[in-house]
Amino acid sequence: MTRRLLDRFPALDPAGINASELAAIVYEEGASVDHLIAFFAGELQDTGRRVGGIVHLPDDEEPVSRDLTLVDLVVGDRWRQMHALASPTEDAMARQRILAAIEARADLTIVPRFGAAEITGGGQADTFGTLAAFGLPILTAVRRDDVEAWLRFTGGIGTLLACRLRVVRAWWQETDGRRQKMLARMSAESGNVVPLLPTF
Repeated sequence: MTRRLLDRFPALDPAGINASELAAIVYEEGASVDHLIAFFAGELQDTGRRVGGIVHLPDDEEPVSRDLTLVDLVVGDRWRQMHALASPTEDAMARQRILAAIEARADLTIVPRFGAAEITGGGQADTFGTLAAFGLPILTAVRRDDVEAWLRFTGGIGTLLACRLRVVRAWWQETDGRRQKMLARMSAESGNVVPLLPTF
């Protein structure tokens, strides 16, 4: 059974979570969602934006392998995961890499999937809550068959996006614009005091 994000992190105030900053691309089985996310992340980085998290690089081999190539968007490391389902050790390493986005003050953090592992409370389930607690915008991908589980997990908070690049671009333009205005206002009100962040 899916344990809700707000149950995992009771200190999170639902009213303090901007629904547009917790976004999931809904994709059908076989869709090129990894191409879309990797391309979009590259676009943002090319414009100088800080993108954290991990992306799966698409496998163009024939026949298609179940192995994955992953990229750490903060430091640029690449590595192979020799199966589609990560081991507990691989999950822990991925969590540490994704949470490095907090210290890097990423504009956007990518958690590549909300899937079977997260639905049962494993994988990166807790990572979503930690990122949300620090107020970082999050982009992930959810199979259409898992949307109901995602909505249970988030308590209905968040934004669902069609698996189209133009849709993701439009979401980011609106979300980032709103966020930049909010940060500018907060900076002015706090006298430009920068809080210290923990190291993971």
